Amino acid sequence: MYKKISIIIILAILLGLLLYIKPFKEKETESFKIEYILPEADLVGRIRVLDLLKETTDLLIFNNVKVRQFLTYEFILSIAKMYGIDLQSPVYIFANDRGDYGLVIPLLNSDKLNSAIERVQIDFEVSDSLINNQKVYRLDDENIFFYKRKKYAVIYKGDYFSEIYKTLSRKSTKTKESWKMLFSNPYFKNEHLVMFTKSKILNDLGVNHIYLAQDSDSTEFYLKSRIVMNDSIPFLMNQNGKTINFSDYSKRMVDLHLNFQQLNTHTKKMVASKFKNLSKKISFPIEGFVELWAGDLCFEEGGFYKITEKYIETELDENFETQEVEKVRERLIPRYKLMVSTIKPANAFINSLISKGIITREDEQYRFLFSPLFDMKIYNNAFIFYTSEKIPRIVPSKQNKLRWEYKSIELNFDIDTTINNTIFGGVRIPSNTIFESIEAL
Repeated sequence: MYKKISIIIILAILLGLLLYIKPFKEKETESFKIEYILPEADLVGRIRVLDLLKETTDLLIFNNVKVRQFLTYEFILSIAKMYGIDLQSPVYIFANDRGDYGLVIPLLNSDKLNSAIERVQIDFEVSDSLINNQKVYRLDDENIFFYKRKKYAVIYKGDYFSEIYKTLSRKSTKTKESWKMLFSNPYFKNEHLVMFTKSKILNDLGVNHIYLAQDSDSTEFYLKSRIVMNDSIPFLMNQNGKTINFSDYSKRMVDLHLNFQQLNTHTKKMVASKFKNLSKKISFPIEGFVELWAGDLCFEEGGFYKITEKYIETELDENFETQEVEKVRERLIPRYKLMVSTIKPANAFINSLISKGIITREDEQYRFLFSPLFDMKIYNNAFIFYTSEKIPRIVPSKQNKLRWEYKSIELNFDIDTTINNTIFGGVRIPSNTIFESIEAL
């Protein structure tokens, strides 16, 4: 009898301990949030991979991407399930101005990743090492690191792995500041790819931070942007500006129109002080430019035009005596154009640039520092430098935009509006240039 009672008491105590300890174990599991381990970085982002794949299906079909069958929602989901990857949750990306970047990928079953690691070891040169009993793999040729834990995996490329590893391994119950800004973003809540960036490079340009969000159709990849400046923007976009006729072959193009001439003297001085740091290396007279500028700035680089020119060549005649012979040849001239609107003729300002050596005159043409030779035309309300045969025409414009080619990828920036210290716009990237660049790798 006593024996039975003792057993019952012992079982009751064990059951009580189990019920007492269990909540603590559950709490420990529940307390883990992948957001807490994410490292501070100059650029951070959140990707809902499956939703993004659904949205980009038309883009892949339109561009006839050869491997599009491997980028479908169904295929990627099946691969994720095979390797225990949780693509129902977001994947997180981070990058720094110093050149390193990485991914943090949520997992459902980390053991399933072992077969993927074995496959990579067959196809690539992979070394591994132990850091605090954690096995870390490295693709030696690419300087890519990889490791996995129960709830997540990390892929990192760069020279600062030890620093990133310590951050990811440190226990914390707080989200890092850059990620907090990303997650609290009220502007792009439903987009499938959202990024936040804040860095010293941007700060030196007067930019406090930027939000970016992806939006695509079948022809282009579009990043909506919200750029917050450190100070209020004292001007608005001018919807009735002046521009020049641009070539369809331009690789770089600026078409900017501001209501700059409406600013008062104090505000112009403030703007001049902001730009002075950017121009101090060449002693550019920024105060004089600000006083003269009416708000339109247009620039174009790209394409060529053909000219016929005469030249003198020394030859030997039949008696082996030298003689000078006039010949004709064709030459390709790179296309450059620059137009700046002014509130009065710019003769005095141009002369100041010549006196400082920023512009040099050669015969009837002009050169900016080490640039090609330009022709110049000064009007009452603008001046133009150009390398083309004909003077560019000045025409009305209602758009503010910028086109820049980077590593063969064409980037088109739009500026929609400016409110207080915020610029709203976006970046358009033609989808064909992205896929052509990928195929060239």
